[in-house]
Amino acid sequence: MQADGRLPPISILILAAEKDLPGLGICVEGILAHCRNPIATLRIITRHKPSPPYTVPDARVVWVDERRCVPSVQDIHGFLHASGRDPSNASWYFQQLVKLLCFDILPTGVPEHVLVVDADFVLLRDAVFVDAQGRSLVPYGYPLTWRLGIRDHRLPRHHSALDAASRLVPGWRPVDAYSGMQHHMVFDRTILGDLARRTRRTHGTPLWRAFLTTADPGKWTGASEYVLYRHFAARFFPERIRQRHLQAVDVIQANGPGGFHLSEVVRAAHRSTLDAVGCHRFLHYAERLATMDYIPEHLRRTFPGRPVPLRLHLDHGLLTISPATRPLVLEP
Repeated sequence: MQADGRLPPISILILAAEKDLPGLGICVEGILAHCRNPIATLRIITRHKPSPPYTVPDARVVWVDERRCVPSVQDIHGFLHASGRDPSNASWYFQQLVKLLCFDILPTGVPEHVLVVDADFVLLRDAVFVDAQGRSLVPYGYPLTWRLGIRDHRLPRHHSALDAASRLVPGWRPVDAYSGMQHHMVFDRTILGDLARRTRRTHGTPLWRAFLTTADPGKWTGASEYVLYRHFAARFFPERIRQRHLQAVDVIQANGPGGFHLSEVVRAAHRSTLDAVGCHRFLHYAERLATMDYIPEHLRRTFPGRPVPLRLHLDHGLLTISPATRPLVLEP
């Protein structure tokens, strides 16, 4: 807490896969321009050091070789293979676990809060991420079940991310029907430390191994770090967070040639009232759409037979979904 009412400093962490590099510079520029909290350091985790035009000339921006992270993608691949699970999504679990272990990756002496931002997400308006009382501003994010045209969402009867978190942490339960997934999260050192201690006490193993062990082996996305953390923080540390809605549009699509680019989505948001936009390219896009617990079966049946880019508009809990086509229109 800042006694004089000033906003506390934060660290920022961005994970970028090769497919994310074309939009990385725009993502960093958006954070530097619109984060109201003083930024102590901004670390970019990639396999290879980004070079222009993927970097921003700022002394706070530092590259971290992802191969130095523990666990590495190779560690996760080996663990999944040894336990009889599909290791092809090791990189997906890697980016989740880096977020949950962010304070182990950052140097000692960094601030007590880390803002993690996905590399394909851009802030368009000024935002505070830790208030003057030291409370993290945590996104409600997308509903756990995508129901369109309503704001009164309900908890689903079954959801792999909820089930995995319940297996991981005794006493963990969702506090509402929102996932916390909106391509960024503010992690609090105290909250993450308590999560790791509870996990080790229960499973007798480090957090990353327990996270993988309790994930649903039948799902491409068998667990969610954002779902786990947001509801853990809201249930056990409500005094340390504030929750909020951000109005955003995300374009989701298969990774590959063509499709939309992050810069194109940002241009389309010019003069909009949006807080942020994202443009996401997914490996195994069709498989993920077919198995995601977020999508109820009746909604899945309305999607085209061949997966196409989709535009997801989230407006204070109100979700609309439509095919993303050119010219791209982001607001109704």
